[in-house]
Amino acid sequence: MEPTWLGAARVLFVAGKGGVGSSTVAAALSLLAARNGADVLLASVDGKPGLGPLLGGTPLTKDEQLLRTFSASGGRVRARTIPPDQAFGDYLELKGVGGLLRRAASAASLDMVAASTPGLEHLLVLGKIKELERTKAADLIVVDAPPAGHAAPFIRSASALQEVVASGPVRQQADEVAEMLADHGRSQALLVTLAEETPVNELIELACDVDERLGLALAPLVVNACWPDRPELELTPATAAKRSGVGLTTADKAALTSSSRYGWARLQVQREQLARLDDLLPLPRLLLPKLTVPRLTSDDLDVLAESLAVEPEHPR
Repeated sequence: MEPTWLGAARVLFVAGKGGVGSSTVAAALSLLAARNGADVLLASVDGKPGLGPLLGGTPLTKDEQLLRTFSASGGRVRARTIPPDQAFGDYLELKGVGGLLRRAASAASLDMVAASTPGLEHLLVLGKIKELERTKAADLIVVDAPPAGHAAPFIRSASALQEVVASGPVRQQADEVAEMLADHGRSQALLVTLAEETPVNELIELACDVDERLGLALAPLVVNACWPDRPELELTPATAAKRSGVGLTTADKAALTSSSRYGWARLQVQREQLARLDDLLPLPRLLLPKLTVPRLTSDDLDVLAESLAVEPEHPR
């Protein structure tokens, strides 16, 4: 099953504070869409090579690789990184600069040009994504965006350059990227958080920036690594054991009391942060389970993909 929102746009930007699992969510979403028959291109902007092995391939590079295929649906997942220097070279090629000159220009001038034009590196990467979307390089392009502190400047780069560049190729590129971002049939952003105060604060700031300033459509929020909500943790282990007719030793009671207090405290924090999201960012949301494993595997990614396959909850 594919949720209705997943096919709403051709480019899906996935972003969140570092450490919340946004890259893992991007990989799981790619799997979900491919299972339902989509040709998916997963593009890592920060060049995280680990997404390749997580999806059963080798570490990602700027050269595209096929990671997963689904014979039943005909879907597949391809992946690559988009480094700024390659995006610059592709831009020069698009503008008709020849091969040898293009390689020399890419190597020698990107740092100099980028230093004199803040935001240009981000714009070049977004421009490459825009070209991939324009040429229909995939049914769905999932962009693993930079962490939240860098995601806003990354996505804002087109509008920022529109404010300072009046004309020329940079302005044209900025206009075309801004047009793609504002078109809800072409782009949307999926924001990822943990149910913790700092990630939620950064998520709210990023959501307001993306929605109000750029007009970029917001997909449902994803709250990652959620503990199962267990109201029975309100009971002390001694009371729970008595109700169940189970006897506890003193050592068992002490261990279970410590564990249940920790679980209850975690649930309280989770409930408080979900309530904050209800109040401050009342968007539909998806809750992903906390996977208590030392290292994620492809099987774990399948579990997350299944959890994303449902229609999102609406705020209470």
